[in-house]
Formats: sequence, C-alpha cells, structure tokens
Amino acid sequence: MFKLYGTPLSPFVRKAMLTLEYKGLEYENEKTFPNEQSEPFRSISPLGKIPVLDHDGFTIPDTSVICRYLDRIAPEKPIYPEDPKEEARALWLEEYADTRLIENCAGVFQERLLKPKLLRQPTDEARLAGILDSALPTCLDYLESVVPESGYLVGSHLSIADLSVVTCFIQAQYGDFDVDGSKYPRLRRYLDAAYAAPLVVKRMASERANLPPGM
Repeated sequence: MFKLYGTPLSPFVRKAMLTLEYKGLEYENEKTFPNEQSEPFRSISPLGKIPVLDHDGFTIPDTSVICRYLDRIAPEKPIYPEDPKEEARALWLEEYADTRLIENCAGVFQERLLKPKLLRQPTDEARLAGILDSALPTCLDYLESVVPESGYLVGSHLSIADLSVVTCFIQAQYGDFDVDGSKYPRLRRYLDAAYAAPLVVKRMASERANLPPGM
C-alpha cells in the first residue's frame, strides 16, 4: 500500500503523483501542507517538506528520491533512461526543473493565486515583475534551445525530465501564465502535446476539481 503525504497543488507532490499514476500504482493521498509541525510528520520528514512516500511502513522523503525508488520497485514502465548519456540529460533537466524553473513558475503561482486568492495577502508586484520580465524568460530561452522538434525531452519515451518540466508549467498555469508560441514555438508544441496526454489530463482535472470555486 502506498500513501503519499502532501497537497496536490505542490509541484513536487504532483511529480510524485504523476510517477505513481504513470506506473499504475494505486495510492492514498494524505493531505499535508509544507512545514507541518506535528511530531508524527516530522519524524518521517526531518526537513518538514512534502511529499513523503509511505510504502507499507517504509517512509521516503524528497520527490527525486521517491521517483527513483518507485522506478526501482516498479521497473515495467521506466522513467530513467538506460543509456548513460540520456540518463544524464534526463537527470540534469530534472535538476533544472526542480530548482531554477520551479523557482519562477511557483513564484508566479504564489503572487497571482496563492497570496491574493487563497491567503488574502497582497501580491508583491515587484517580485512578480522581476519573474515575468527577466527570470522566467531566461528559463524559457534555455528550454527552447533543448526541446526537440517532436517527441519527449529525452529518448523515445516519457522520462523523469518530462514529469519534472511539465509539472512546473502546470504550476505556472494556475498563476495565469502560459508560454507564448510565437516566441517559443518548440516549447509551445511540446507543452501542447504534454497537456493533451491522458496522464496529464487526468491529473489536472483532479487538481482543478479541488480548487476553490472561480479559480
């Protein structure tokens, strides 16, 4: 039995959920927010971060570790390429998505949705402008240079690179941001295909169904 601690609107939780769902592994979601201070949760997440996976009592924090673990115990639909060079590329894109890309996509989400609509806090307009005018375009320029003309980011099937990058852009969508196809045609085509994939369609529908009305 798999139990995943976290909230689906977290991009890191989403990446773990997409991995579980891609592999056809049934799981229960234990709704938990970042920095949960309860003693039971902190005992399985020393850094207080989400997600944490519980597999029959064996607990694992950190999304990247969770995804690697799931790939080892359910190898039928691998998300890490066998070829060393392709694996290295996939791992790099995962790292890039988990750091620089999500920093900016989550920033848009925080300033346009989380703070004003959920937390009733003012938007930091200066921060938002910095993200939209400078930081995020730098990320988009880089991704446009590495996205292939068609297909997956690395190799011939879905990999951890795709799961990591796409979840970032889903986060940005909740902040009313989408990629301009006239400036980034390769990235736009890639994302259109990713959003149309049944795995992603189902995940996004589940998340949107749990958003407050009007969001």
